[in-house]
Amino acid sequence: MKKRGVVVFSNDSFYYQNKFLYYQNKNTQTIIDILNSKFKVFLISKDNQKKITGKRKIENLTISNISSLIKNIKSDQNFKFFFVSITPFNFFFYLLLKLFFVPQKKIYVFLRSDGFKEYQVKFSTLGYLIYYFMFKTFSYGSSFLSCSNYFHQVKKTKILLPSEINNFWNKKDKKVKLKKNIKILYIGRFRKEKGYEELINLFKSMNKKIENFNLYLTLVGNDKKLIYKEKNLKVLKYIDDNLKLRNLYDDHQIFVLPSYTEGFPQVILESLSRKRPVIIFQEIKFLEKFYKGGLFISDRNAISFTNTIGYIIKNYSKIQSNINNIKLISKKDYKKNLLQLIRN
Repeated sequence: MKKRGVVVFSNDSFYYQNKFLYYQNKNTQTIIDILNSKFKVFLISKDNQKKITGKRKIENLTISNISSLIKNIKSDQNFKFFFVSITPFNFFFYLLLKLFFVPQKKIYVFLRSDGFKEYQVKFSTLGYLIYYFMFKTFSYGSSFLSCSNYFHQVKKTKILLPSEINNFWNKKDKKVKLKKNIKILYIGRFRKEKGYEELINLFKSMNKKIENFNLYLTLVGNDKKLIYKEKNLKVLKYIDDNLKLRNLYDDHQIFVLPSYTEGFPQVILESLSRKRPVIIFQEIKFLEKFYKGGLFISDRNAISFTNTIGYIIKNYSKIQSNINNIKLISKKDYKKNLLQLIRN
């Protein structure tokens, strides 16, 4: 039976060679992998090999362009079109679809984060207005899928919760006994809206000792390793190897997510699957309701951050027991829900 076609549009960088998909963003790669299991996938994306972070073997993927897209639109009425986020790159191709009168029911837009807040943090008021124009234009001719009901301007949308969690991540780890060194971990992109610079400055300004415990901070995800004069602060390059990544979580006791805006962050799922408590800040406090007992909110200042860490240290065993009761969405659930939404 011939598979139906889906065209995936992504602002991330990819290239396809010898049946391997080289990718910049693992979350987008997972979407492609899931859709490829039931559809014939055509990918339109940026091609910047300097931004590639990993690779995965994927059969029968087709890299597409403007001319082949137009050909597919004209020749096959059963095609569907899947946009990963709203960006200027994706906006151009959306306008092209509308130029050929592609109906709303065939176009999906997956909102993985609050674009209004991201563009405002990066580009101030002008950024907010640019995103508003793109968002409104998309909303008139496509179906939104969102990983959160808390995004600005997002009201009527179907919820799709992404996840990379499988048996590998849930493999039991021995119960952690705190030692004199408390290692705090951040994993993520090094972008302004992620708050990593503020986290570094916050850590530098605070007392590195709480009672008898010494504090250390590790940040992972930069395009290069950075060296700081502070011995208890280090920045590592992006890690794509799942085993190394899991070991990194296990080697730390607390995870911190300093973002100003988030959707449904995978690092929280990964951290909680390894029984590590997570600290977030007020801007994304809505996430607490999903992970009660495992997520802790701090103000963005040294006193509050220190107090939050101190509370976690004092109650660490109890918190780990609470985390065991949190139900985490799995990659299997994600695949089932995504395919169901696209088929319907």
